[in-house]
This record gives sequence, C-alpha cells and structure tokens, in this order.
Amino acid sequence: MLDKIIKLKEQGLTIKQIAEKLESTEGKVKYAWSKYRKSLSEPADKKTAAPKKQQKATPSMKVAANEIVPAVIAIPSLERDAFGMATHYEDDIMHAIVQSPTALYVYWELSELSRKMLETHYHAAFDSFRKELRIIDVTLVEYEKGEANRTYQFELPEMTNSWFVRPLSPNTTYIIEWGIQTIDGDFVPVLRSKPVETPRDEPVVEGRFAEVVARWQNGEVEQPEWVEVLRPYSYFDRIR
Repeated sequence: MLDKIIKLKEQGLTIKQIAEKLESTEGKVKYAWSKYRKSLSEPADKKTAAPKKQQKATPSMKVAANEIVPAVIAIPSLERDAFGMATHYEDDIMHAIVQSPTALYVYWELSELSRKMLETHYHAAFDSFRKELRIIDVTLVEYEKGEANRTYQFELPEMTNSWFVRPLSPNTTYIIEWGIQTIDGDFVPVLRSKPVETPRDEPVVEGRFAEVVARWQNGEVEQPEWVEVLRPYSYFDRIR
C-alpha cells in the first residue's frame, strides 16, 4: 500500500484523492505517508546502544577494504532570523490570505524531502524546473471532482515563496496551486491552498433586509426598521 501512496503522491494527488483511489480512509493514508516521511529523515540507527567494555580488535572485527560502512545521516537544524524565529519549518504548506476584493496574498513552503522526490521522479535538478502559480475559480463548483469555472497560470521567478495575486474578481471563490512544468509542458500541482473567497465590492442589493435598508438610506425613515426588534438588554426569569 505504501508503494502505491508514494507513486500517487509523486503525481500530485492529495491525501483525500489517494484515499479514494485506494478505497481506504484519509487517516490510514495520512499515517502511512507521515511515517514514511519520518523514516527518511531519521538516522540509520536511532537506538542508543548501552556502553560496552572495550575489546581488543580481532581479525574478524576489522572492516574489509571493500565493505561499505553506512554513514550517519545528519539532520540540519532550522535556520533562524535575528529574533531567533525559524525562517522555515521543512514542511509543505500553502496559504492564501484575502487582501482586498481583487487581491490575495499567497505564501508557501516546500520541504527538502518533496524537492528530492521531484528530482528523483523527473531525473532533473530542482532549479531546472519552471515554477508556476495556477489561479482557479471554483465558485459554486466542486474542484475535487474536476470542476472549475476558469483557470490561468503564470511563471514565477526562481527562489520565490510568496506572491500578490491580482487583479481578481470580487465575491469569488479561488484555489491557488503551486507546481512545476514538465518537459512535455504539463503543469504538475505540488502545493494547494484551501478555498478562499474574495469579499464583495458593492452593497448587497438583494436579501432579507434590502428593502428596509433602501428606505433608511433614502431618508424615508429615521432609523432602520429592524432596530425595533434589537433590544440592548434582555431579561430572563430564573427558575429556582
């Protein structure tokens, strides 16, 4: 099962999509994937052996000239800024934050493990990939089923981990994807944000209170009519 999860993950599928393809649960897939990623970053020998008495070297203990001695895997420490805060967390993340009805701020981080997986799968250096950002309008549709109103994408400068996306349409739901372009010109999504909705840029002209708001705005009444039902205090009898 793990081999199938790794292959599907290399194709850019999410945990939910992999679970559906394997007819399993998201929890089992996520656990297997996390355990696999953790095993790649752990030293070859995690257990600390109890100290042993020194023994004299014997011919059987000597390392042969052609024997391969496994090296210790060094885990790099996180880089930190002047305030001691980590500049990255070696994780795969992508977030989109609303800035205005027509703009989003997007930032992401790709772990070293994911970079190595891309290099291994496509047999190319990570710097050689063309990085792109895809903007997807998913308003009132289900993107997980392949539905989308419209999409467009553009190339990103190298060494970029954030971007202001604009201009966008107000009152619209977007999903942002970061990915690479293959040698065949195909876009491979690697990171994906959660759906985010841009706010309206004009007053609501329809709805439950549209008519009473219009009368108040036109000066026909001194205060909105719904104020009458909003009391500043409420009294409740307490049953003892």
